[in-house]
Amino acid sequence: MKTLMHMLLCGALLLAGGAAQAGSFPSQPIKIIVAFGPGSGGDILARLLAQYLQPELNTPIVVENKVGALGQIATSALARAPADGYTLGMGSSSTHSTAVFLTKNLSYDPIKDFAAVGGLNNYTFVLLVPAASPATTPQQLVEQLRAKNQAFYGYGNASGRVGAAHFNRLAKLNATEVAYKSSPDAMTDLSAGRVDFVFSDWGSARSFVEGGRLRAIGVMADERSPVLPDLPAVGEAYPGFNFANWGGLMAPAGTPPAVIDTLNAALIKVLKQPEVQERMVSLGLEVKPGSAQDLAKLVADQQQAWGAAIREAGIRPD
Repeated sequence: MKTLMHMLLCGALLLAGGAAQAGSFPSQPIKIIVAFGPGSGGDILARLLAQYLQPELNTPIVVENKVGALGQIATSALARAPADGYTLGMGSSSTHSTAVFLTKNLSYDPIKDFAAVGGLNNYTFVLLVPAASPATTPQQLVEQLRAKNQAFYGYGNASGRVGAAHFNRLAKLNATEVAYKSSPDAMTDLSAGRVDFVFSDWGSARSFVEGGRLRAIGVMADERSPVLPDLPAVGEAYPGFNFANWGGLMAPAGTPPAVIDTLNAALIKVLKQPEVQERMVSLGLEVKPGSAQDLAKLVADQQQAWGAAIREAGIRPD
């Protein structure tokens, strides 16, 4: 009986300690890891979230860029971080939908190594050409490139790579891909005419377009985007873009459910603020708040959709 009472007492103390720990979260600064460089869509969104989440969670939030390997360096770091809620990451179609199909011996499992915190957005990806290009529609670009002996497209993230390769196949082009460390690097070379087209998120591309260096001639989708409704969808002429460029907040697998609940509640509250929604739309982001469960399902579903697109485009893992 004494042993049983001792075990019950220990168990009660452990439960009380766990409840106290969950109830005191957060009690130190939170870090958000971003897989792409300053000026990228994910970086801009992370800094916006940090600004508005800080007062909601009553703790400092810092953003850390870990650039390289199409987002895999940052995502691997997130997978290895302590599962305590103090290290989060910006998950996306590049890091969680495409990487497993593009990389041999991927250092993380996009599903098993992470806990979903909540949905954030859909990224609006656009088809870009140099401002000096005569093409103003996807069809005109295709005609222009077919008349050339050699054509090139650049990419700075996995979503842009798959979108460009898919377009290359659907439009029956014979363009060669050129890899860049980040989307801004790819767009800089595009503006100089070193490559012929790039698919990039609007948040990264906007300054290049509004600054007169590039021209957006379509959105990477089968239907027009509510964010850029006047821009034609590439799929209107070349249908087959049935995969989404999503964004969500992730944590390492094993993060306590109570901590996830606290983070999700704060995230939903922030994403419903009109000023946050206005700023996100101005970045070309379709606001998509959601529960942790909704995001987990989206990650699994989109991995299958992107996998099909990658296989159809003939891209082999490196």
